[in-house]
Amino acid sequence: MKIYLCTTATSKDYKSWSNIPYLLHKNLQKKGYKVTNIVLREFFPIKFLYNFPLRVLIKYFGFKTTYYYVRTPIHFFFTRLYSLYIQFFSKTEDLMVVQGFSYPPHNKKNRMLILGDWPSAYLFEKFLKRPPSQCEMKSIAREDQVIEMADAVVTLFPDAHKYMLQRYQNKNIHYFGNVVNIDDEVNISLDIINKKEKSKKLLFVGQAFYLDGANELVTAVENLRARGYELDVDIVGIKPGLIRQRFDWLTIHGYLDKGKQTDKRKYYDLMENAKLFVNTTPGWNGFQATLEAMYFYNPIVVRPNENLAQTFPMLENFSYIVGDKEGSLEEEIIKSFDLHDEYLEKCRKSHLAIEPYTWDKFTQNLLGLIK
Repeated sequence: MKIYLCTTATSKDYKSWSNIPYLLHKNLQKKGYKVTNIVLREFFPIKFLYNFPLRVLIKYFGFKTTYYYVRTPIHFFFTRLYSLYIQFFSKTEDLMVVQGFSYPPHNKKNRMLILGDWPSAYLFEKFLKRPPSQCEMKSIAREDQVIEMADAVVTLFPDAHKYMLQRYQNKNIHYFGNVVNIDDEVNISLDIINKKEKSKKLLFVGQAFYLDGANELVTAVENLRARGYELDVDIVGIKPGLIRQRFDWLTIHGYLDKGKQTDKRKYYDLMENAKLFVNTTPGWNGFQATLEAMYFYNPIVVRPNENLAQTFPMLENFSYIVGDKEGSLEEEIIKSFDLHDEYLEKCRKSHLAIEPYTWDKFTQNLLGLIK
């Protein structure tokens, strides 16, 4: 049996979709399967002509939409051609594994398994909190059809799983945990707990979407340093120009590409030497980076969200939780220094909490669905 792995960017690219296509391809091959990557490319000339004026409307006129070229029936049509290509060249026993819920539709020859975060309907209801436009509704309807036709669907988040079971007739929708996106070559120092015990570095990872969380951390540390706490802050993922503050204790690394060995070493060095991983952005806190931080024994400082709390029912065992109404980020950071034994216990429990979420186990569960 051959597996056609359909992704929105090449699975050779480590950085695409939080490293998942790369590591999924690699681990399917480890299990002995022949994997062919089909990239569901966007047709660039049309994409540029369509998206450019849309981005101008969004940036300068506050126009709200998710209806980029990738959501249009034109792109849906092109992805259908990929599906028909697989149908023509494949054997009946071959499998399609597709990244994301939007495309392409089932080709009615090969079994089709879809893997994604959440459907667009969930995005609007839980995050955007607005009704979709007429065009967006049509895109959601196309996506719903793809999900209903799939032989199996896997979501990475428990709350999205509950939502999908209620929304869709297709009951072959599964959740068996998330996965830590770290490959086999990454090793942890034996003295990592000692490093964290002595560290005064706070690590933030997130893109521009999480800018409010980054600014909150910088302000908190500025206040704490005024009180005598000699802390340093490392920010990964946000462009330096987006953060106006400049301090000798603040290092803004920008995006670190784990496909490049120098960036990869720097990223994991920051993870290993951090005292805490901090991302208090309300509603969402960068899930994959959080799991990576936990793998490196980092207690996490967060505002909880539904998927984080449902994934880890004992969240308080390895985290410092900033309440929306009571408490503050500064107080939670101080606890990690003042309550020494509790901090060390949170380090150990943070790593233990993600031990079930290995790529070996995830791939095994995935293949169990198709067998």
